[in-house]
Amino acid sequence: MSDAKQGLQRNISLFAAICIMTGCVVGASVFIVPGELSASTGPTAWLSYLIGAILISFSCFMFAQVGAILPVAGANYVLCTGAVSGTWGFLYVWSFLLSNSFLFPIMSKTAATYLSVIIPGLSEYIEVISVLVILFTCALNLLGNNLSAKVQNGCVILLVTVVIIFSAGGISHADWSHFEPMFPNGLMPVIVGVISTYYAFAGVNCIIELSGEIRNPEKNIPRTVFISFGIVVVMYIGMCVGLVGLMRPEELGVAAPAVTASRIIFPGWFQYFIALAAIAASWTTLNAIVSSMARLIYVLGKSGILPSGMARLNGRNVPRNAIGVLAVMGVLMVMFSATVMQYVNVSSFYLLFVSILVAVASLRIRTGFSAQYEAAEYKLKGIWYYVWPILAIITGIFFMILQFQQDPMMTGVSLVLVPVGILFYLIRKKRLEADGTSLDKRILEHLGS
Repeated sequence: MSDAKQGLQRNISLFAAICIMTGCVVGASVFIVPGELSASTGPTAWLSYLIGAILISFSCFMFAQVGAILPVAGANYVLCTGAVSGTWGFLYVWSFLLSNSFLFPIMSKTAATYLSVIIPGLSEYIEVISVLVILFTCALNLLGNNLSAKVQNGCVILLVTVVIIFSAGGISHADWSHFEPMFPNGLMPVIVGVISTYYAFAGVNCIIELSGEIRNPEKNIPRTVFISFGIVVVMYIGMCVGLVGLMRPEELGVAAPAVTASRIIFPGWFQYFIALAAIAASWTTLNAIVSSMARLIYVLGKSGILPSGMARLNGRNVPRNAIGVLAVMGVLMVMFSATVMQYVNVSSFYLLFVSILVAVASLRIRTGFSAQYEAAEYKLKGIWYYVWPILAIITGIFFMILQFQQDPMMTGVSLVLVPVGILFYLIRKKRLEADGTSLDKRILEHLGS
């Protein structure tokens, strides 16, 4: 597939790709959720994370294959369009955009909240700071991948370093009596806790949308997926064990458990590093979202579904108009936002739906892209070609049902957006096919297939 046709440059290294994916998956929740989960499940909250990691790993195998076989911008979109249909492809893009749109207010407000921990006087201006965070992120992306990647790399290094220091300190000074009894509330809370941990690992597909800009994608995309995923799993489990080692599980149900626990063995100034790491975690997720969403809007413009202006690049080969649209959308969502948890529920519901759409298309990648499949260095073979996507579909449906039960009102209302998007696509398709050219064929030609 021709990169020249796409206009995007392969300037994302393996290290940068790992930082992007790690930063996308790990949000500021790594300093909060492990503590809250321990308070409800007991000392084995780490087991909830381990189970969640095993379940999300089904999707990791699947996404790694997609990126290796289709190393282009918007790879999952290309897969869904070429292996199933253009409607299926648009449904993927629309759902992906919806799921990540709800993360704009979540991540920007979380970053603003932790910034107010460092500078208390800012607590009265959370929305203003949130808007500035979004505008800064979009502006940085307009300056090119090299600069945004360097900032992303630095933030991820800070995040991982703080988590390692805290986890190592908590484990080395652990009071192991805190881990008894292992299941004080029974096994069921641990199973229910998997809902939170499954969502904590969501976002592994963000890096696949940048496949067209990753160097040596056939090898580096699978490496990125599995190395990053391993780092994320260790970080979450390490935080769980470190927190319980320092405080009894029932004491961890506080607003900032990591900050509270850190005061036991670390000097007072370390809590500010935790706040900085939480800001970094929120921003890296937001940055990865802007990057991946901009590429999807770019390919929609390139294929004609959106106005061609969405495919325009600036002098640094960045989709400038797409990023501009995201900046406006992000600001509006911050200004007219619901509660953070309502957005979390809707976002997680659509992220699960996105995984199901890609899993279904993955079952047909061998027939839809036979030449690319045969030539790929990394691909699923034999029974595993079917096992991983089918398991991803089953777990996705299961967690979607649980998520819907948690917030049926907000999730139900958000589902109205699905037919709205499909209606827009069908109207646009009818206009584009007026000359007799198949839209599906046109999409794949524009994307270099």
